[in-house]
Amino acid sequence: MTTRQWMMQYGVAVLLAVIMGLILGHIPLFKEAAVGKLRASNLVQFLAYGGAVAMIWLCGRRISHQWPGEWKRFAPVRALLLPVLTLFAVAAGYGVLSFLVDPFLGKPGKSVYNWVFVIGLVGASAWVIVTWVLSCAPLAGSAESSRRGRKQAA
Repeated sequence: MTTRQWMMQYGVAVLLAVIMGLILGHIPLFKEAAVGKLRASNLVQFLAYGGAVAMIWLCGRRISHQWPGEWKRFAPVRALLLPVLTLFAVAAGYGVLSFLVDPFLGKPGKSVYNWVFVIGLVGASAWVIVTWVLSCAPLAGSAESSRRGRKQAA
């Protein structure tokens, strides 16, 4: 299977998950059905959007491990893909997980929930920066100097 085919499969799956979350989450039956404080609409939206975020992250992981040959130009930033997608997943995960846990959190619980995501976002941001400095910047610099050398030789 080519890169384009499996990327299309992931893309369609993400799109379908988001559409199903939007549609099912706003149907009156799902808004009215509840077990305690948890409404069915919140559970459906959590599953749909959480699945979409997970599929985006898994697609990025697959791309970073099976880098397409036709993307040679972007090779210097290959190592940056997974940290950036992890940052996206943590940021999106804050809202997605809130569908499930918000009804059960009081004020102290919400504060802990917020700080867990603050720490996660700072950690993911640090991973992006460290990856850039240690992996991508040296490769980008060597790619630029080799381009200059080819232009001067021509």
